[in-house]
Amino acid sequence: MIRVGAVGFLNARPLEYGLERDPRFTVRLDVPSACAALLHAGEIDLGLVPVIELLRGPVAYDVVPGLAIACDGAVQSVALFTTVPVAQVRRIALDVSSRSSVGLLRVLCRHHFGIAPTFVDAAPDLAAMLSVADAALVIGDPALEAPYEALGAEKVDLGAAWKDFTGLPFVFATWIARPGVLTPALVARLLEARREGLEAIPALAQAEAGLRPERAAGLEQYLRENIRYDLDEGALRGLSRYLTLAMQDGLAPQRPDVLRAIEALAAPAGARA
Repeated sequence: MIRVGAVGFLNARPLEYGLERDPRFTVRLDVPSACAALLHAGEIDLGLVPVIELLRGPVAYDVVPGLAIACDGAVQSVALFTTVPVAQVRRIALDVSSRSSVGLLRVLCRHHFGIAPTFVDAAPDLAAMLSVADAALVIGDPALEAPYEALGAEKVDLGAAWKDFTGLPFVFATWIARPGVLTPALVARLLEARREGLEAIPALAQAEAGLRPERAAGLEQYLRENIRYDLDEGALRGLSRYLTLAMQDGLAPQRPDVLRAIEALAAPAGARA
């Protein structure tokens, strides 16, 4: 039985769809940072893990080809909420649920925003975060729901900022497996889960909306238009650029083997044979 670490956020559900009902898997739901910790500890075999953890693992992991949680422009659910102009931000509270998004923010601060703030870890409570910092990074469902206008804050979408900076998509997470776990049959099953999950987006949005059915249309639009579930050539180029910058900036160990593996995924099928 394959031990799977899945993510409880709405944007992950199309990739995870139906896996909990499959007797071949045991599935647990956590925040992305916890999925990464479980994978590194060997407590799961396959995880929907922040991509920066490819550089931090104790072993060389395998990336499931073709599947990702990504964006090509505005993502809506990964944002910096700031009470001052970005150029004046001096202290940022970081959502402890995140790892790739924290790395993304640090890269953007240095290379795109041109600021060098102090960073502090915090639980994803925007009001509390803004009480101790000029700005706050919040990810996932809490970012979609954040009452930032009532707190006098502006929302800076980090997917849009990355696109402005690089012209590339950004990959937040992928299915990552421990060595020896990934098989053609497993890849096929995960691709099937995505296919079924994309078909189920209206139902997923309605279930998330719950007693507020007026939210369903907006959530469906978010899943269809803001989130991309393909690890295609453009996404792989964005991933390679991000991991290169993360290593360059000292946010993760130097792992040229990981970059070579990403480049191999981007190569034409004939070249990989």
